[in-house]
Amino acid sequence: MMTSVDEVFPDPVGVLWLKGVAADEVLRGLGADPAVGWSRAQWDDDEGRLGRAALFAVESDGAVLIEPRSCVGSDTALLRRLTASGGEALALSWTVNLHVSVTFAAHGGILATFDPMELFAATGDDPDAVAGWLDSLPVTAAEWHHNGKAAAFALGERLTGIHIDRAWLARPHRLVIPSAAAERPVLFLDKQMRELAAADPRIAALAADPGPDKLPEIIRMAVDLALRTTDLNGELVDEVLELLATGERGDRGAVAGERLRSLHETLRQEAQATYERSGATGYAVPGHDTEIGRLMLRQEAVEALRHALDPDLERAASNALDRARATHLSQENGDHLRHRTLTAIQYYIAHGENWL
Repeated sequence: MMTSVDEVFPDPVGVLWLKGVAADEVLRGLGADPAVGWSRAQWDDDEGRLGRAALFAVESDGAVLIEPRSCVGSDTALLRRLTASGGEALALSWTVNLHVSVTFAAHGGILATFDPMELFAATGDDPDAVAGWLDSLPVTAAEWHHNGKAAAFALGERLTGIHIDRAWLARPHRLVIPSAAAERPVLFLDKQMRELAAADPRIAALAADPGPDKLPEIIRMAVDLALRTTDLNGELVDEVLELLATGERGDRGAVAGERLRSLHETLRQEAQATYERSGATGYAVPGHDTEIGRLMLRQEAVEALRHALDPDLERAASNALDRARATHLSQENGDHLRHRTLTAIQYYIAHGENWL
């Protein structure tokens, strides 16, 4: 394993390691011409002549794609297609803000996708199996947390036998230009989400035809989740629910939004007074187990209502779902899974690609 990934790649890149996938199949999947010629890497192309050009190399039954200006190879729909015939893939990308993303795929499915700093949030096509699968890797949670990029490079080399260092990069490699998928992928939901859709007609209707016309229903369901977990109610809540039911987001919506801001401030002051009466020290923590914690969660529910009234439906859906998640949704009653499923559908509608 190289001593420092950052020495070899001082700038963000996307790297895709593949095993058991034909080279021409990979290039076609990337939207690149399999007959493209060979060229030495032009990593410091200040004039931008190469655009999204990437390096592609094949050694034995392993292959690697290195994208200095994009991360097409991390697309989960692409990874499913490339590994559908029995191959394996590991995709790594990071940003200038040091956000790292790792995805493992095999046999047409996503085994795990995660930020190495947040393994607890790792997901995959079978969420119940993700933690166990990650534990089976020769990388500990501490190693992922300490240097996720180095851990991914070690696993990529283990998968393909390709050791990437400065000397390897200096050799001639095939130059390709990956392109985004021309066709919109089909909505993908993991196993738990599909089971929920089979049991919940509202979710099923959204998943069957996920288009912009479904955003108002997603917004209403996000609000339902926030209200249910916090027991927030009252005349103002009823008025907002009526506005959401009728789709009215004009003057009445603006007035209701201001009243929600006032309610949020009232709840904040109540939480502060409760905290001071308790004699507690340190930071107050939102949660369902304390009075101050519940007041803080109700503030998040109010924010979900306020964002739900945004005239921009895509923004309203995204922000209402974010605030609903912040109310600490229940695992036991299925609301946490409902939220994940709604998020996957909303993301697909907004971006034309799959969240997972």
